[in-house]
Amino acid sequence: MQFCVNFSDLNIEINSIYPYTYDFCKEYITYNKPDFSVRTSEEKIDAEIASVEFMPPRGYAESICIYREIAEKLPTFNRCVFHGAVLEYEGKGFLFTAPSGTGKTTHIRLWKQYLGDKVNIVNGDKPVLHIENKRVVAYSTPYAGKEGYQNHSSAELCGICIIKRGRENRIEKVNAGMYLTEIIKQIYMPFNPEQSIKTLELLDNLLKWVPLYVLHCDISEEAARTSFEGMMKG
Repeated sequence: MQFCVNFSDLNIEINSIYPYTYDFCKEYITYNKPDFSVRTSEEKIDAEIASVEFMPPRGYAESICIYREIAEKLPTFNRCVFHGAVLEYEGKGFLFTAPSGTGKTTHIRLWKQYLGDKVNIVNGDKPVLHIENKRVVAYSTPYAGKEGYQNHSSAELCGICIIKRGRENRIEKVNAGMYLTEIIKQIYMPFNPEQSIKTLELLDNLLKWVPLYVLHCDISEEAARTSFEGMMKG
């Protein structure tokens, strides 16, 4: 099955074996000329299935392989996949990141609870970041976590927030160099050496151009207010 999707203003031709990926990406289907194409194989799907504890359907496993193939090529276009949730408020984008299970999804729900419809969830798990010309734009993709938080939109990033569990709610702007190890774990690093080097260059620019914050928080609405006010002040 061959079709084209639009992620992060790029037209990507997907050659899939199973129909799951087409159905999964149907909101992003485009008929424009592709910028590049990707495909996977039964062998890669087998390897993906073997790498996880549960037994995913082959179509689902293929969709993960497809996104990995896309992520491998994105650095050529000054883009990368980042593990985090992106919110947009009055034209400003904010990226929340943390190891799985730390409370990233809970925190974006708290923002929705605190600010209501003024907040737009761009992507809840694996947005694409376009890092170029001293600005960073986060784009949604259908790869948005089990909750499916995405709405095919984008936002210019004005802050990146590392979430840490704490007994009190406090936020501080920090030196990116001190948290480089934590941030690098959240960015997709290609297997191709040249693309890997390019990704490190993109990461360097990301941390130069977008302020970094660390939020210590619980799971109360006060936590959302703390991060909102702290990052809006800049």
